[in-house]
Amino acid sequence: MNRTQIENIYRSNGLDNFKLRNTDDLMKVHGIDYKAVKGYKDLDDLNKSIYETFIINIFNAYGLSARMELMPQAIYYVEEIEFLVKDSPEDNFYNVAGLIINSIDKHGKKTKIREWHDDHFDGLDKVCRNNGNYLRFEYQHGTNDEGVPIREWLHVIKNGKEWY
Repeated sequence: MNRTQIENIYRSNGLDNFKLRNTDDLMKVHGIDYKAVKGYKDLDDLNKSIYETFIINIFNAYGLSARMELMPQAIYYVEEIEFLVKDSPEDNFYNVAGLIINSIDKHGKKTKIREWHDDHFDGLDKVCRNNGNYLRFEYQHGTNDEGVPIREWLHVIKNGKEWY
């Protein structure tokens, strides 16, 4: 699909300003059912509402051409736990040695969705730090020069009106 075609789809749905108004517009224009995204069914009602606000805001934040490549993959309510180490006890700073991200479903059940650790810090005493809970939006946005999908994720904050 090219830019003219997507503009025509917006216009035919009464969106002359090229801004989505709601999730029905998202479905009509881009064919995306935001409820079918992995993790949605595990969200509580508050996080479902935040996600519904966010998904419209993120699409409207992109230009029309970029929106055609934005493909939601997952939405999770997560806790992020970092593992910190000091190379030397005298250091007044820590290095990040690992990370675990657990999804938390609407019943409080936790499931590990991401984990990594740096072998360089194996054997050192680790300090655990909980970085808090947030909505994690995972998506694909186009492909790189080799045709491999570009996968990214965002922290969703401020009731779905901001992200980073």
